[in-house]
Amino acid sequence: MKKFLPLLFLLIAAPVLGQEKLSMTAIPPRLEIEALPGGTVQESLRIRNETGTDQAYKVIVADFIVTGNQGTPIPVTEAVSGRWSLASWISVSPKQILVPAGQTAGVDLIISVPQDGLPGGHYAMVTYAPIAEGSLAQGTGAQISPQVGSLVYLKVIGDVTEAVNLKEFKADNKFKHYGPTPIMAEIENLGDIHLRPIGKLTVTNWLGDETYSAELEEKNIFPFASRTYDWTVPGKWHLGRYAARLTAQAGDAAIPLTGLIYFWIVPVKEISVIAAALAIIILLVILKKRRKNLPPE
Repeated sequence: MKKFLPLLFLLIAAPVLGQEKLSMTAIPPRLEIEALPGGTVQESLRIRNETGTDQAYKVIVADFIVTGNQGTPIPVTEAVSGRWSLASWISVSPKQILVPAGQTAGVDLIISVPQDGLPGGHYAMVTYAPIAEGSLAQGTGAQISPQVGSLVYLKVIGDVTEAVNLKEFKADNKFKHYGPTPIMAEIENLGDIHLRPIGKLTVTNWLGDETYSAELEEKNIFPFASRTYDWTVPGKWHLGRYAARLTAQAGDAAIPLTGLIYFWIVPVKEISVIAAALAIIILLVILKKRRKNLPPE
């Protein structure tokens, strides 16, 4: 059974926030490349030591998977032969590196794609673990967590399946009294390669006037995973039926994604107060007219 470690770090090209500030930066945070089956790709990665002292790092390569709908990569701690595996194709040099204080050092990356490498996406992470003793000569000393690194996305060229589905599209409530109105969409990838949908959300009122629009945030969706997208239609005071339309596309084939939902905003309390006030005014007018028409005693 595969063993998985929770991802205790955010893989971005900036110091990671946590209980302790992480003082190293991986460059780039994401590397996207293509190769043919049987081909070889050479790339360079960099790590910057943000501390005031020299620091040694161990370079680690691992496959990763993405589960759930938040796009969080989870490293796989055992060798796998899965459909999306990449780590076994990667060699790095050096495997340990000493980076002077405030300086940047490079790591060479060689990816050798097997002749029978499956077309589509293959994914790995190259991370840097600080060696506590701070010296390469001390070898595999105790390591400090957390780690940072670069995500490597390899597309093996060939017959790739692109498939995407709008799994969910909804407002927080179909009928509500006041805004603002949160809207959520979940898009799932059913293909062989990561996708980055692009598109737009548009909200119109019952007259057809556009009241809100926003671009679809660009996010990578990994194969057989999904991502959620959130918007908030601003403003407290609205009245009537509103239509929210999602128009997007994904992949090299520009696969269309469309969704349409309706929601109502009716400030019942305020309408009730206004209606009651109007009723009282009308009643007073009627009573006044009746009193006016009464014969004198």
